[in-house]
Amino acid sequence: MSEPFPMVHRPLAHGPPARDSHLGALEAIVGVSPSLRALRERLPLLARSTCSVLITGETGSGKDVAARALHELGLRRDGPLVSINCAALPDSLLDSELFGYERGSFTGATSAYPGKISLAHGGTLFLDEIGDMPLHAQAKLLRVIETREVFPIGALRSRKVDVRIIAATHCALERAVREGRFRADLFYRLNVARVEMLPLRERPEDVGLLFEHFAQQLGAGNLAGPVRVSGAALERLRQHDWPGNARELRNLVEAAGITFDGRPLEPADLALAPAAEAGESTRILEALAHCEWNRSKTAELLHWSRMTLYRKMKQFHIEPSR
Repeated sequence: MSEPFPMVHRPLAHGPPARDSHLGALEAIVGVSPSLRALRERLPLLARSTCSVLITGETGSGKDVAARALHELGLRRDGPLVSINCAALPDSLLDSELFGYERGSFTGATSAYPGKISLAHGGTLFLDEIGDMPLHAQAKLLRVIETREVFPIGALRSRKVDVRIIAATHCALERAVREGRFRADLFYRLNVARVEMLPLRERPEDVGLLFEHFAQQLGAGNLAGPVRVSGAALERLRQHDWPGNARELRNLVEAAGITFDGRPLEPADLALAPAAEAGESTRILEALAHCEWNRSKTAELLHWSRMTLYRKMKQFHIEPSR
């Protein structure tokens, strides 16, 4: 049986969070990979500004964590942080949720509602999955950014708002702009500063620290203590593809904690989803052929980073000669 790996303290987690320190806001960004080190250095610089920020990355890669850090490190930290998932609301509700409505403006509007943008006045509005926002709502959002005013449904006049906008998406917005699914003028308004969250599979050195972080977080009520893994199990975790990124890892830790009896988990105990490799080689070859073997365009077409594409090509022994 392999020996359990030692518990490693997370960087930036020593001492209680201080209001005038970066530690409190950044300690949720767990990892030692170069990309996360660079992120922890860059976020405080971006937080000093009030410019719009676009955060890109796969689902579950921590875009919301970066957005919260930007708010808590910034000058607006005493104001509200209001989040809305643009992909979770039907088109019929998106306008009323964002811009608000007056009493009696439609059936069921028994009282006025200011809308998410107005609720974020003096603080930060986080628009998650902005790439899924319908075009008509994009046009109205653009007007808000340009005029700093909202016009609630049924209102006779607009209202001034003062918000910083942080948007996040898993989509390739540049491609969406070319295909007419996303407004170019809105894209340039949001893409003033950009933050990219790399997928977990491209930073395996962070897996152990994240596992420990989630184990400590979720193991408070477990009589056997936080979940632990053996060295062999940790290596298996590092080799996993993590299609669900950190969110998938957190779910694994939570599920393991239900039956954890104090023994370090072995590879056979890990409830890892099988890698979706069937047909993936063919999919990559078809995408490469479609893009005339342009790696950058192929990665964008597949919604991957170029590093992921290179790793997959190496895994499946795909070379230009094929």
